[in-house]
Amino acid sequence: MPLDTQTFGITRHWLSVGLEEVAGNPEIFGKRLLGVARKAFLAGSKQLPAIKNWLWRAGIIDIKRGSAELTDLGRLCAARDRAASRAWTWWLIHLHLCANPDSSPYSTFFCFYDVDGGLWLRFDDVIENLGGLMASAGQAVEPATVETYFAGVHQAFRPGWPLHDLLLVEQRVIGGERERPRLRRASASPADVVVAYATLLFQQSFFSNQTTLDARVLLDRGLARSLGMKDQGYRDALARIHQSLALGQFVEYRHAVNLDSIHFRKMGEPALKQIRAYGYESGEAQWP
Repeated sequence: MPLDTQTFGITRHWLSVGLEEVAGNPEIFGKRLLGVARKAFLAGSKQLPAIKNWLWRAGIIDIKRGSAELTDLGRLCAARDRAASRAWTWWLIHLHLCANPDSSPYSTFFCFYDVDGGLWLRFDDVIENLGGLMASAGQAVEPATVETYFAGVHQAFRPGWPLHDLLLVEQRVIGGERERPRLRRASASPADVVVAYATLLFQQSFFSNQTTLDARVLLDRGLARSLGMKDQGYRDALARIHQSLALGQFVEYRHAVNLDSIHFRKMGEPALKQIRAYGYESGEAQWP
């Protein structure tokens, strides 16, 4: 099931409130507490499902039999960044959305659109392309539905919104156009801890039984694109990570002629938890 944003982007306030409310009240998104939820989130009844879906698909909460609970990721964010103001928190949200096929069209857009493509993309053209990509991946969705879902993603990356501040997307109005601003993928330079976490996360999400992977396999999955990087920039980051005392314990990068592979010295949820904690402790991931 794709990420149903109901046309609404995720805000810092909604994430901060979600971290607090779900911890204290698992039924916060239920019909019985509609009034309580609207007051807490300062949101309308149509916005509440969007908030729940953003948090769920980003791995912040889990939904079981209608009740919500914070995941390990959500509990860590609540403990280290209850105000949802740190760049590392929003990188974690972004990467978990990218590594989750069920977060399409978010994951589809970031994993399949090239960085620095040069062309400013019309919203309608993006919708048409995303619909085709989702259909080819077995997620056939009506164009109007794709438009509704992606409208929230589009909003979340407009100036003034926290995901926008990762500088992964550029938007602008061209000429006298009255339609939505055009957009294009931007080039970014994420900290090595972000690259290391993304590498382990994509391995866990798509190749969890493999301890060694060709770098090309992860690149074909859109890993570098999700980071706002070119393939060579990603490889350069892997080389630095390999030499890092803190991050090299997770990833070994082997690069030679006709050999470009990543060996995972540590992997799985325990390794991801360790890097998540390190990201908060080190403070290496900063706003651009």
